[in-house]
Amino acid sequence: MRAGDFFAGVLLGAVVGAAVGLLLAPQSGEETREAIKTYADEVGEKVKESGKQLGEKTVETGRQLIESGKDMVEKGKAQILAAVKKEAEAVAAPEA
Repeated sequence: MRAGDFFAGVLLGAVVGAAVGLLLAPQSGEETREAIKTYADEVGEKVKESGKQLGEKTVETGRQLIESGKDMVEKGKAQILAAVKKEAEAVAAPEA
C-alpha cells in the first residue's frame, strides 16, 4: 500500500467522522452549518499542506534517483572504456 493511499483514507475517515458528529450534535442548523464550514476550511488547509509536503518529498526523491542514475552511468562508462582499452591493447600487442 502506498503512503498516499493511506493518508487519503485517513483524511476521508476524519472528514466523514467529523461530518457525522456535527450533524448529530444538538445545536441549531445555523450553528451546525458554521461548524461544518469551519471544519471544511481547516481540512482544506491540512490537505493543501499535506499535498505540498508530499510534492516536496517526491521532488527530493526524484533528485536522488537522478543523481544515482548519473553515478551508475559514469561507472558504466568507466567500465566500458576500460574494457575497450584492454581490447585495443590486446589487438595492438604483437603475437608471440
